[in-house]
Amino acid sequence: MRRRLRARRRAIAPPERAAAEVAARDHLWAALCASGAPRVALYRAFDGELDPEPLVARAHAAGIAVVFPAWRDAEPLTFVEAERWTVDARGLAIPHGPVIALEPADLVVVPGVAFDDDGYRLGLGGGHYDRTLAICPARSLGLAFECQRLERVPRAPWDRPVDALVTERGHLTFASGEKND
Repeated sequence: MRRRLRARRRAIAPPERAAAEVAARDHLWAALCASGAPRVALYRAFDGELDPEPLVARAHAAGIAVVFPAWRDAEPLTFVEAERWTVDARGLAIPHGPVIALEPADLVVVPGVAFDDDGYRLGLGGGHYDRTLAICPARSLGLAFECQRLERVPRAPWDRPVDALVTERGHLTFASGEKND
């Protein structure tokens, strides 16, 4: 299932992808501004994920601090102010810098292979975001292309839903079911 969904995401035609990324980032920016978050955790796109990185400069200009997730096998993510980057054997960008503890007012932007109508996500399979969402006090917001939305993704007892999802079509908050297009 992951392989098929990742292929679907990578198969978005370049003109459609570019337009969808711009629209989704606009919705993400609006959600970030409305949240009042002093800090946002973004990710570096991998394997066709929707790329939030163009928002880094915009966030800095607005006085919003930006951190990135760093991972270790079988552990929750840590978030760092990226001073430098390396690339691991799988091609994932790994940030290095001071570790920052996220607070309840902060926002974590979460990638995924798929998201369902209850906010559950199918990730790459390492469980890093699920472990993190279980203990992180910050609010979570999934970021994906609309084609990555499913009615229901497979769930395990340790899976954690995101609080909201942003796609090129808008913003969906799962706690209240309110849709903001």
